[in-house]
Amino acid sequence: MLRTALNGVGVLANLSVDMIADLRTACDEAFDLLTHQPRSAENITLLCQMQNKILTVRLSAQRANDFQACVPSDPEVANLIIGTLVTDVHLHADSCGIYSVSMSLSAAAS
Repeated sequence: MLRTALNGVGVLANLSVDMIADLRTACDEAFDLLTHQPRSAENITLLCQMQNKILTVRLSAQRANDFQACVPSDPEVANLIIGTLVTDVHLHADSCGIYSVSMSLSAAAS
């Protein structure tokens, strides 16, 4: 469902087919990162916003309330992969790992 929603967002933002594919791949990586953290994700929320011809996509995890030993996973590889597919990427973390990934790309390049 995430990939279908991103396809629609890409069309609305007038992105090229290649840019949509890159955005979908970047979100696949972000989803994988969010679901492989010390505290399991109960829900993943997708938020898309277009402002000044910049499309910003944010995936956020609502974490389980159960208590676990929180040892953050190393997000460096995912950050590098996502960064090659979109213009800007930010990983939001706390002591229990990554809970949100924001990425942007220019819709004007389509």
